[in-house]
Amino acid sequence: MKNKYAWLLAVSLSGAGPVARAQQVLLHTDVARDTLAPRTGPNRRYFGHFYIGYGLVLGGSSAGLPLRYGAGSSEVQLGARLKRRFTDNLALTADLRYAYLRYALAQDAGPKAPPFGPPHDAETLTYHQLQGEVGLRFNTGFRPRGNVVGTYLDLLAYGGPALGANHTTIDETTTQGRLEITRHEPPYLQRWLGGVGLRLGSGPLALVGHYRLSEALRPAEGGAPLQPPRCVLGLEIGWF
Repeated sequence: MKNKYAWLLAVSLSGAGPVARAQQVLLHTDVARDTLAPRTGPNRRYFGHFYIGYGLVLGGSSAGLPLRYGAGSSEVQLGARLKRRFTDNLALTADLRYAYLRYALAQDAGPKAPPFGPPHDAETLTYHQLQGEVGLRFNTGFRPRGNVVGTYLDLLAYGGPALGANHTTIDETTTQGRLEITRHEPPYLQRWLGGVGLRLGSGPLALVGHYRLSEALRPAEGGAPLQPPRCVLGLEIGWF
């Protein structure tokens, strides 16, 4: 009888091994940490992304400063944006960007006023700018939209220094070939540009308009004050 009980005990102990191994911890979670609401994302408290924008110069130019519209007079922007959400329908945005603004002067649309003299084959005013911009964002819709940017309207104010301001003329000569002259930071080009704007967007795409409040040109001695167009209208693509 003792041998029988000893045999049953040995069989029981031998079968307990796999059971004990099957009770090893396979997953460990920190409940307090894993249940925290995420703080970053398109519709979270904080959201940051890069973007690129391109716009065309619009509006009237001063008499004596004829402009060639189209791709020759445009602005390119490369920047980064941080959004701080307060509610589902209200947020604050802050941008830091590089902006390249170019005005192409028309040479066959009448005389130019000083400091712009005789006609050239091509003539441009360019500004390399470091800009900061703040915006107040209003999202549309009254129902929760999930973790997406959604449709929005931004009220904007921007400004920044011109790291480089140039006046360039190009002429074809019979003796020297192509002659290009660039005046770096001449006294009649402003060093600070700023203004206001609107941005209407949905997801990563937006229609953006800016209106420059500052002067782009300083008055020349003995000449009338000249100003190129103040409006730029274009598209922006966000990199989410």
